[in-house]
Amino acid sequence: MPVASKYGAKICRIFRASVRVLGLNLLYGTVPDGYVQTFPGTGPALPLAAGRVYAYAAETTGASGADGFFYMDESAPVAIKVPDLCESDFVGNVKPVKCSANEPFIEPKDLEEFVRENRVQK
Repeated sequence: MPVASKYGAKICRIFRASVRVLGLNLLYGTVPDGYVQTFPGTGPALPLAAGRVYAYAAETTGASGADGFFYMDESAPVAIKVPDLCESDFVGNVKPVKCSANEPFIEPKDLEEFVRENRVQK
């Protein structure tokens, strides 16, 4: 499972444009009212490819943010935990690193098994 093909590619980024928000549900590929898309600079968000792990982060002021990971299977996203995976940076060439040390994150050999073992139960 090569790093570049499974983790680390930024696919979409949006920011709030000075509008008070009391609650928000996000649908991938749409930009909510009062927000602007900053990546990609033009055009729609890149499509989500099956068989990959994606990270998300939602920052906010005056409330708790949210972050996590999901695996995109053939039909829908699956929320998962990825123990000890951090991003090296949020801009440019993002590389997966271990949270506990500044060294490369070792990716699982069998991604489907990893997803089954780390699925977030709701």
